[in-house]
Amino acid sequence: MAKSINVGELKEILERIQGLYALAGANGPAADFKRLIATLSGHEESSVEQFVEETRTLLGLGADRPKPKKPEGSNEKIVEEHVRRLLDAEANRPAFDTAVTKLKEDTRVQRADLLAIANRYLNEPTGGTFEFEFKSDDAAYRAMKRMFVERAQDESKAKIIRRMTG
Repeated sequence: MAKSINVGELKEILERIQGLYALAGANGPAADFKRLIATLSGHEESSVEQFVEETRTLLGLGADRPKPKKPEGSNEKIVEEHVRRLLDAEANRPAFDTAVTKLKEDTRVQRADLLAIANRYLNEPTGGTFEFEFKSDDAAYRAMKRMFVERAQDESKAKIIRRMTG
């Protein structure tokens, strides 16, 4: 059974990684780690599990969280098809680009469907329920692309952490 680490130990590991990014001149990732480290301050004695559970509770991400509402007029079958394809792409850029192309070319997709797809893509992995409002279809596509990039970067950072701590 793997030894559970506390937040203080995790914080030390993240500080080392942040320092490596800073030394390499990767200021953006270094700043990201600095912000993450700051959120851990004051919780050093807690287990990581306790910290995660407390954070989930504070963010309303418990099991009893409300489900996002379906925008009126959207076709659930079409929405589900495209959301699955987008989420299945994970951090694979060609797969994500293919999923977006299929979405844009699908003549069945109406504006309500696109809004539902964008909201589900943005919310589903974290269990979020926020209803984003997009001024245009392009704004919805830009938001999905931005989220894809953020998730891909997060996955890359997680791989680095696993290599350094594994």
